[in-house]
Amino acid sequence: MSHSVRQIVVSIGGGHATGVVETGEEIKKSLDSIFPSTNVKVINLDILDPNKTRQYNYKDYDFDQVYKEIRGAGQKRSAVVGNVEPHGQDPVEIVLLCGCYALYDNKINEIVQLKVFLDSDGDKRLINLIHQEHITTREQLAGLLTEYLDHLRQEMQKYIQPTRAQADLIIPSNFDTTARAIIVDGICKIVEALKGNHSPLAISKVSPLLLDFETEAMDVEKERYYDLS
Repeated sequence: MSHSVRQIVVSIGGGHATGVVETGEEIKKSLDSIFPSTNVKVINLDILDPNKTRQYNYKDYDFDQVYKEIRGAGQKRSAVVGNVEPHGQDPVEIVLLCGCYALYDNKINEIVQLKVFLDSDGDKRLINLIHQEHITTREQLAGLLTEYLDHLRQEMQKYIQPTRAQADLIIPSNFDTTARAIIVDGICKIVEALKGNHSPLAISKVSPLLLDFETEAMDVEKERYYDLS
């Protein structure tokens, strides 16, 4: 990545079938329409290697590789959704990291400016999973229920739910329109500040290439929406 390009990194996490990646894709569409010259990419953590046995924990993910991609190093992962080539003179790149474990890795959390958790109860997640997997037979339903009871429920309780404590914004997954509006508004403020060459108060303490959201600009949103669940 060119040193003239600054990143805004947003992580969107949540339980299984809470619409995490779909929320990221919708945010990307909004940002693309608002900032057509800005490179916006969605990294989908939940696309796993089909050749590897799933362990239903953090070991299913290569967080070092994800970190490198966010920072612009290494090869691009095939899980990038809607990837576009960087625009020549645009000073901003927006990265939306989406997936159940988006808030899990401490190293990645250190370079993220806004961490969002989409909340949902177990019954709702199970219903969403049934719809998502297009279950049509008793055998398929029995298989999904076994996976949920033996693996997914425990994974949620032990590994995913604790990442909720890392979130800046906790929003019920059924508040998808509200969630998108909050996140897009926050991103727009910092992008406009950068492109307008405003005072560089948003430079992150972590890296000169990464930016923090302006605290004052986000205060109202966080006070109103920090935990709507």
